[in-house]
Amino acid sequence: MSDDNKLTKIDRAPVLADERGLKFDSLDSMWRFCTAVVNSGTFKDINTPEIALIRLQAGLELGLTPIWSLTNIMVTNGRPSVWGDALLGLVLARPDCEDVIETFEGEGDHLTAICEVHRRGRQPIIRKFSVADAKRAGLHGRNVHNAYPARMLQMRARSWACRDAFADALRGLGVIEELRDIEPRTAAPERVKAAIVLPDEVEEKTITEPVEALLV
Repeated sequence: MSDDNKLTKIDRAPVLADERGLKFDSLDSMWRFCTAVVNSGTFKDINTPEIALIRLQAGLELGLTPIWSLTNIMVTNGRPSVWGDALLGLVLARPDCEDVIETFEGEGDHLTAICEVHRRGRQPIIRKFSVADAKRAGLHGRNVHNAYPARMLQMRARSWACRDAFADALRGLGVIEELRDIEPRTAAPERVKAAIVLPDEVEEKTITEPVEALLV
């Protein structure tokens, strides 16, 4: 085989790992992982490496490991969000979280979910969400609220209390059970995006037109 026909071996940096799994130190290692995720077909709602990358990065910023980032992060109505149980887990994992107490009061149309978050050195944050609140928001009897009304009230109260008590840790993170109830805005017409060309990818073009034509 001639030198011109020899295959070039691409050296890739190893992806680091410890007892908690993979650790990424570059965009290349993250992209390779995301490509493997898509090729595995394990996550049916992740069909491109770009989607996987966004969910991976969002989870890593919150302190989640790679697989749990993909499992618990979802972009809902254009906003990265987590399932309510993952939100609770993130809050309980904080060293300054003393307790999260969830209760119910009342029954039927008078049912109210209450969430009380205790953070060290601060006054407890208490938030409530009732059937009356759900009716005012147009949620009562709709979609999952019809099948699991108590659970949906619980998720709303939990979301409000946890996000108000730990805004610095959750960074405005939304909760899937809450965000999916928001009616999506009408999508703007899709624009054709110009190709992104890096400086070292620009090729010199030979001018074939007469100089006179370029001066017109």
